[in-house]
Amino acid sequence: MSAFTTRLIEVTELHAKTIAKQWYNDVKKNPKTPVYHKITEDRAIPQAIEFYSHFREVFMSDKPSEAAKRFFSKYAEDRYREAIPLHEAIYSLVMMRRHMWLFAEFQAVWTSAVDYQQASAGLNRTILMFDYATYAITEKYQELIRHDVDMKVGALGIIASGGPVPAYKTAIMTALVFAAALVTYYYHAVLNTDVIFTHLFYIPIALAAIWYRRKGVLVAVLLGVFILISHTIFLKTPLIDDLIRAVMFIIISVIIATLAEGLCKVVMPFQKSESA
Repeated sequence: MSAFTTRLIEVTELHAKTIAKQWYNDVKKNPKTPVYHKITEDRAIPQAIEFYSHFREVFMSDKPSEAAKRFFSKYAEDRYREAIPLHEAIYSLVMMRRHMWLFAEFQAVWTSAVDYQQASAGLNRTILMFDYATYAITEKYQELIRHDVDMKVGALGIIASGGPVPAYKTAIMTALVFAAALVTYYYHAVLNTDVIFTHLFYIPIALAAIWYRRKGVLVAVLLGVFILISHTIFLKTPLIDDLIRAVMFIIISVIIATLAEGLCKVVMPFQKSESA
């Protein structure tokens, strides 16, 4: 470890609170960090002090990627729980680095050409550390967001599963449509009545809209057409009631399919892929 790096670390650790206050004064008025404008000093400054206090540990680690992941994953989790947006969490960290170097320069940590050469090497190491930090913070934020989405969506997560519909769901849908056709035939042809039994049809209609999205509306159309044809063949009563039911099948199906697609667009970016 070079003499310059030693001095930089020592100055940072010794004056961590002072540097943190300078950082806070900057981040509190910076237009790129508006959320920090509302955070009090006693809540914000410890963030910077913690970073400066652990700078040696991360900077000098033989495995900087692992050290950065350990420290900055915790940093990301703390900022996430404080409702700090990802871009502000990263930019505030960049400002911590900037103020650390500005303070070192003000304290004349490097005074010779050799110091400047060593400073360049230290800067490269610091940039590498912050590259690891950006990756770790982004990864942790994604993990936390995904977890919160899963918790809030709960059982509705099945709607956002995406991808091809499994064969067993297609088999279930086929069986439900066939059962609906049998029920329709039984009531119309055998019992000779149009008594309200079609509430059972909403089971395949809802599942089709959830599983197949807008393509599932075809199931509602199919059931609606079937009930109208069956009514025409087997019953002599007016068609208006079943016509209304057929229209409602389609309306309900479109509504559910639209909601399912909307939920899918919101949830899918935060769900783990099967290969993850």
